Amino acid sequence: MQSIEAMTEQILYWLSLDMQVRALAERLLERFAVTVGDLPASAAHHHAEPGGLYGHSLEVALKALEEFEGNMKMEQRPDGSVDSIRSSRNRSRWQYATFTAALCHDLGKLFELEVRGKGETWCPLDEPYAQFGSRTKTPVASWRPEREHGAHAKLSSFLMHHILSRADITYLGLPRFVHLATCLSDGHSGESANPLAQTVSRADQASVEQAQPAIVAQPNNPVSLFLQALQELIENGALGVNTPGAQVYVEGDKAAVVVPVAVAQARDRLMARQIKLPPNTNLYNMLRNARLVEADQTGRSVRKIKLQGSQGPISLSALILPTDKVVPKPILSTLPPTHFEIDTEPAPEATPVVEG
Repeated sequence: MQSIEAMTEQILYWLSLDMQVRALAERLLERFAVTVGDLPASAAHHHAEPGGLYGHSLEVALKALEEFEGNMKMEQRPDGSVDSIRSSRNRSRWQYATFTAALCHDLGKLFELEVRGKGETWCPLDEPYAQFGSRTKTPVASWRPEREHGAHAKLSSFLMHHILSRADITYLGLPRFVHLATCLSDGHSGESANPLAQTVSRADQASVEQAQPAIVAQPNNPVSLFLQALQELIENGALGVNTPGAQVYVEGDKAAVVVPVAVAQARDRLMARQIKLPPNTNLYNMLRNARLVEADQTGRSVRKIKLQGSQGPISLSALILPTDKVVPKPILSTLPPTHFEIDTEPAPEATPVVEG
């Protein structure tokens, strides 16, 4: 991730065509920083470090503004046709709405944190985090165990009174303000009809994916632990490779890991060490976001492979991973040759869910 200073400078650069917008943005960024303080964006997924929520939010805002400069279309002419945002007289207002929606998309996560200090528990509705911190001096934050995955996405609008000023709302005007409110209430759904919500969803996904390689490099990361377990199971012979009924098939630089059986064996091995992997769909998404799994054109991680079995052709569901991430190098030269084809039809899989 770029530095906070660099991202802030780029955001203000995009908004500088109208100096009124830049001035509004500078003040809004100050209020946003006071509201979220140095809180993290997730427990252990992405931007989990202190200040991660602010950094991730800036990154999403920057990516959304960059997309805005491309082909966003928002306003309709009187005859019903769509006018390009570039030629719209309200272009700078739509740009500001895009910036605001993207910056504030994860505000709802503040409800998922329990922050205590001097016997008090912070209520995000009542006051910004920095105000609570200055009063209680050394607040301690922890993630609420009862939080539901993805539920925060629809809660951000409840905290916009800390962020938006009267000047912001006046500048946006009613059409943009309605789109902003709809975007926040839609959450992170890329399937929303709201173009702002679609843009924010794509920017959020890009920010999360960009953070994944560094996260995966951490030895205690679920992806690293999963890959380590696969290698250990192959080394001790518990997972067969390129043999009849095997759980892993290797051809060149691609390793097809049969699911769910291979994942279940890796999960059991780690469970014996009191290590719990996330649910399969979440694990598959983490592998995809880390660019380790070869997803199909729709983004599905689980693929169908075809290979020749002893009784004829067989079809299996598998994750396609880099061979060197799955099979220990000394074993590669001992493997019998095999051939499999990756089907172009997507294998059944739950809709990807990304913690934003």
